[in-house]
Amino acid sequence: MFAMWQMPNAQSLEDIVAIGEKIACSMADLAIMAPAIIESAPDDPELASRIGNELALYEPEMPLTKAMASLVAAKSLKVRSSFFFLLIPSKRYSFRTMVVDGVFSSTSSGGDVMSGVELLDFVTMISQKYVVKP
Repeated sequence: MFAMWQMPNAQSLEDIVAIGEKIACSMADLAIMAPAIIESAPDDPELASRIGNELALYEPEMPLTKAMASLVAAKSLKVRSSFFFLLIPSKRYSFRTMVVDGVFSSTSSGGDVMSGVELLDFVTMISQKYVVKP
């Protein structure tokens, strides 16, 4: 399982390029991308600890599904756009929330393992939809 100290403080360009080239990502890849999410929310000092706590629930080598990424992001970012997710904070409802909010395509499935390009797009989309204020 992840420990808070295992989350990187910054990303190197080589790490990002390597993730972008992957066919299937793991939870460790989401941890590598966590600083990008954290840096997009400078007004939230607790975000890093929430992401670390959510990542700690998974083994680093686990395949990263869209539903798992959605749950980590939705809980960490305190997404409030779905009544069902607020009632039952599960992978299913976090993924559905991300679909309705336009983060994922409606033709995708929560059980799909994310590719590197999808992970990079996911980080960009959640930063735009839930964090960065215009």
